[in-house]
Amino acid sequence: MGLATACELARDGASVRLLDQSPVPNPRAASFDHSKVFRFAYPDRLYVAMAVDALKRWHALEAETGARLLTQTGALLLGRRRPSFETECYEALGAEGVEAEMLESAEVAKRFPQFNSAAFAFGVYDPSGAISHAEAAVRALLDLAKRRRVDIVEGERVVAVRKAAESGVLILTESGKSISCKRAMIASGPWSRKLLPLLADKLTTTRQEIVYFEPRASSSSFEPNVFPIFLELESGFYGFPIHRHGSMKIANHHKGADADAGSTDDDVGEQFIDECRMFFAACIPALADARVTETRVCIYNNTPDDDFIVDWHPQLEGVLIVTGFSGHGFKFGPTIGRIAADLLIFGRSSFNIERFHLDRLNRLRGER
Repeated sequence: MGLATACELARDGASVRLLDQSPVPNPRAASFDHSKVFRFAYPDRLYVAMAVDALKRWHALEAETGARLLTQTGALLLGRRRPSFETECYEALGAEGVEAEMLESAEVAKRFPQFNSAAFAFGVYDPSGAISHAEAAVRALLDLAKRRRVDIVEGERVVAVRKAAESGVLILTESGKSISCKRAMIASGPWSRKLLPLLADKLTTTRQEIVYFEPRASSSSFEPNVFPIFLELESGFYGFPIHRHGSMKIANHHKGADADAGSTDDDVGEQFIDECRMFFAACIPALADARVTETRVCIYNNTPDDDFIVDWHPQLEGVLIVTGFSGHGFKFGPTIGRIAADLLIFGRSSFNIERFHLDRLNRLRGER
């Protein structure tokens, strides 16, 4: 989000400096992996509209950088009952005039015979679904930021953001540097709880396990041109076709164990691998004996309602907070960059982002 915003600000003529505590991309950051899901399918019209906008911006970034950032596969949402998350997605897509198909289980099995039609009742097919090549995307944004003369400072940990003595914002780093600026944006991901004490009791960071499997047979049945991204959100499992050295990725969107952003525990437990195999056995039988080729741990930076935070700091004038992307924000990166740049330069956005404001978190606490 920081890189996307820096690129937009620099294009608009602003003088921009980007600070990161590590080399970019940071392998501990939530945005780091071989792949993320792109989809229009959301049960909410705001997110659908933002995803439509984001896809245009991803394609523009591909054209400008020459990098391949998306591989279109379609996305299949597997539903067990009605009404549900899946039916709400279908309705929201239709309300925004976006193409989608409602398929009965037999129709899903005919189009995608890899799935066991007895394991679900229906599917919602979103043709926009695509593999977002996450690391490549971050590197493309980094290269573009450099070309637009963004001053990128790596290995410089920010420890505090304060009001400057006269006007503007003062940024303090661990090495003792003081950097002044007119406005600042904090997009510190899972480190936001430490850098911004006002969010310490509002955000949670969780540890999400990821496994890459190589099919033992019929690998051609799981290539991107014949097998879609799939999401079965009642169980939480979602996955991708083959895209990484002959392997496909599976993970679970349900929130994992609490974690510290600085943790170096990257071990994925055998229990989770077994749970993946159980899901395969039930829903995609040919993958039940697939071979594990790689495991990873991703950190989610969660708000209580899974909506993002894009709002001004309540005590520090000129400081914009952009965080809390709750494991589903990556696809919106270019759009969030434009929204944040518009706020920083003009004080407004073309999107109505009231639901991303901080005050709703206080209301949520009161309701609990």
